[in-house]
Amino acid sequence: MADELSAADQQAVIDLVHRIYESYLKFNPNLLEACDTDDCTIWDLFEPDLVRGGPKARAEFRSKDMTDSRKRGPLTIDVHDPIVVDGWGDVAFARYYLSYEFKPPGALAGEVRVTTIARKIDGEWRRVHHHEAHVPAGRPAFSGS
Repeated sequence: MADELSAADQQAVIDLVHRIYESYLKFNPNLLEACDTDDCTIWDLFEPDLVRGGPKARAEFRSKDMTDSRKRGPLTIDVHDPIVVDGWGDVAFARYYLSYEFKPPGALAGEVRVTTIARKIDGEWRRVHHHEAHVPAGRPAFSGS
């Protein structure tokens, strides 16, 4: 088994996570694409299907997603500490929570839990897969026996 990640690599993955959301808030698909590997896949919070198919598929998804976000209203995203990073060799897993809020006209807010998988390529950490899901409110009641 490969060695666990160094503190410097853990910080580089944390920096990647922040760069992803900073790029999104700038509505800059090119900055986001620079965070991704060519084969990166995304389970987006508001997209029912897995975004896959390379840069072209992500560009189509981002165009629609960013257009919808701009129409909804001003957006804030707060990535919560700690971002937990584990990994081995050139693969890392970051797990964290974030909150988002759209201001009117399409006000909407929520809490999200996220897993970002990254791979180190030519000395740079890049996103391989990204999975977002709303934080559950708890276990549903069960009336069965």
